Parts: sequence; structure tokens; C-alpha cells
Amino acid sequence: MRGLGIEPRPMLELEPDHRRHGLGISDNPEMARFFYRCFNYSNSQLDVHPIVDLLNPQSSMQGLYDFVICSDVLEHVPPSAERAIASLASFLRPGGIAMVSVPVSGGETEEYYPDITDWSMLDGELHWTDASGASHIDNDPEIHGGDGLTIAFRTWGAEDFERAVLSNGFSSIERLVPCPELGVPEMPWSDQPVVIPPLMSGMWLARR
Repeated sequence: MRGLGIEPRPMLELEPDHRRHGLGISDNPEMARFFYRCFNYSNSQLDVHPIVDLLNPQSSMQGLYDFVICSDVLEHVPPSAERAIASLASFLRPGGIAMVSVPVSGGETEEYYPDITDWSMLDGELHWTDASGASHIDNDPEIHGGDGLTIAFRTWGAEDFERAVLSNGFSSIERLVPCPELGVPEMPWSDQPVVIPPLMSGMWLARR
């Protein structure tokens, strides 16, 4: 949490400071447990309250949080993902930080369903319509593990992701290196259906 002026230390050693408000978006339950102890924190889920809709955020959430954690979510947000990033920025107080992870590739961002406007799942197939009204069927959609329907709409290119963050409400962004010695738990996909294993995730810290 160095972006908030908190000295890096193992999570179990953090001193509680409930003056700081934080929001998790699909945080791993083990990680969330530590944040509940240390901060005024809530964790949202795809299909369990409190639900946070990044494409239609509640105005009451604007400027409410010191930090937001968004864990492997932005690849699952329907277009436009840039709107979702702008929502993350709007949740933060000036100077607040977002810690974001997304699966990335070494190239450009690949949108699996360009200009998608409507979709539904039927017998394991994704039926979708584009902006021109043309219909399409993906008989092998990429679905990651999770409690809800977690269709992947894109694979981010790392540089594209950084540009999108800086163009949608954030003033800076830096790539983070995992630091297990500080107590960040592993986040396995155990006991969850995984059609295609998730790609390697990149992690970033972005400041509003």
C-alpha cells in the first residue's frame, strides 16, 4: 500500500486504519479478509451484493475511496472497457490509488467480439450481435473461473492497457512486481470451472 504512504510490510502486521476507505472488485476472499481487518473496506462480487456495475456506476460512489482493487475483471467487462476504467478513477478521492490486474499478451489488445451490442449463452455457445445488426456464434467462448458467468471479451496488450488507464482519469501508472514475502496470498482457481486457463496477469498501481 505504498501508494497511500503506508510502509510496505507483511499484511498480517498492518496496523488497522479504518479512516481509509477501500473497495475490492472481485477480490480473492483470503485477501479480502485482511483488508476487512485493516481498513473501512467492502468487497463486491459479480452476482453477490454489494454489486458494482463499472459501466453504470452509482453517483454516490464518486470520490468515496482511498483505494480500489480490481482483480482480473477488466477483461470481462463488455465494451467499452475504457468506460469501466473511468469508473474506477471516479470512485477515488484525489490522490487515491487503484491496484489492477488483467491478463495480458505481449502484443496489441485483441477484442474477441468487435462492436458487440447484445449476447446470450445457449448450450455453451455465445450468440452475439454486432453494431451493424449482424449475428454471430462463438461455439467455444473463453470462460474463466468464477461464481458468475465470466466471459472474456478481450486480451489486453500491456502497453494498450497503460494508455487506456492514463486516458481515462488517472495521472500515473506503474507495473507492480508480485511480493509474496509481504503476505500477498496465491489466488488459485480451485473448485471453479475453467474452460481455458487464465493468461498470465499483469499488475499495476495507478494514481488518480
